[in-house]
Amino acid sequence: MNLEQRFAKIFDNVNGSSFVGIDTLTDVPLVGGKKNEHQGRVTKRTVGNQVMVFQNKKSSSYGDMVNRRLIAEGLDPASFELQPRTWGERIPETPFISHFKDDVTTFYLEVIFLRAGTSTYFLDGLAIPKAGIIGLKEASGGEQGGLENKVIIRSFKLTSIEKVRIDGMEYVL
Repeated sequence: MNLEQRFAKIFDNVNGSSFVGIDTLTDVPLVGGKKNEHQGRVTKRTVGNQVMVFQNKKSSSYGDMVNRRLIAEGLDPASFELQPRTWGERIPETPFISHFKDDVTTFYLEVIFLRAGTSTYFLDGLAIPKAGIIGLKEASGGEQGGLENKVIIRSFKLTSIEKVRIDGMEYVL
């Protein structure tokens, strides 16, 4: 069974949305291009991310959550307009994205990010303090109609996910 099939089986029982724990090892994008001596050498392992996966069977779970939060904050939900994807294609009624580039299809798990786990950064496989990384850029969120409590979407490459915890089970990938 290949990796995509293993993930499909893990998330097969999700009907609508589900809370999930994931541990990841991701490549860290840096600014500074080829002149940055850390470029391509930094990874980040995060253990204990809490996320929500969703299938978008009837509507966009992301858009629905943004609108609920806008109303809760006393803001006009009409101030938010859901934009089309800028890359990849959502596989219908699954939490997965396929992305075709340079004759290669890569698969991602799209999640609503709830709470970050504990992260450790590595330079060439050795732990390094975050402050010691050259060219690390801070993440920024979209406008979301002026929302204070933003809904954060993340797409994790399947090959970067080390463990999944769902429905009382833990899967090591």
